[in-house]
Amino acid sequence: MAAALLAGTAVTWATHPADEWSQPSGRSAPVTGSPLLAPDDPAPTSRPAPPPSGGRSQPLVQTPARDARLGAAQARALTAPTRFAIEELGISMPVRPVGVATDGQMALPPSPAVMGWYQHGPRPGDQAGATVLAAHRDLPEFGTGPAARLEGLERGDVVTVRSGSTVRRYRVTQVTRLEKQSLDLAALFARSGPARLHVVTCSGRFDPRSRTYEENLVVVGVPLG
Repeated sequence: MAAALLAGTAVTWATHPADEWSQPSGRSAPVTGSPLLAPDDPAPTSRPAPPPSGGRSQPLVQTPARDARLGAAQARALTAPTRFAIEELGISMPVRPVGVATDGQMALPPSPAVMGWYQHGPRPGDQAGATVLAAHRDLPEFGTGPAARLEGLERGDVVTVRSGSTVRRYRVTQVTRLEKQSLDLAALFARSGPARLHVVTCSGRFDPRSRTYEENLVVVGVPLG
């Protein structure tokens, strides 16, 4: 059961230091869901999630028009991420580059077994900005995916992202649930500030009437070494 993801009430969630606002989740049994959208140009703003259609809804993050085209400045030497893993939770997912769908949402891989990377933003290894990864929590035709286990993450846990032959490790600093009413898109898809990793999937209670989950799970990690 897919659900719109990435729209939360804590509109300053990624703009404050971790210790100021994070509410780490305990290790609990995973719950099930999906995720995301892309930022608006020139300045991303929070906006309500559109109603789901066709029995599935997409994560909610509008993307800048300029992001729909890869320019020479974005053709960097760094290799795109290819695998996302958390050993403690038994998660190992291939990563596929994704862009923007016709409705302005981040176009996630169709299977919840695959993590999407927002290819118009920073890559792992960039010196600034947020690398954004997102995956469906579940889908009717596939069942529950590995991203559901992100509920078990705690601050201090380690996430790894492989890019070709390079493996980068991130220490989890925030594990936060956000209600799907609004989202600070500028913070989520930030191109400046310290290098960091943002991982998103659905969370909370599933509403059978709207066929969506009520919350998003947002994980923030900082590079190790």
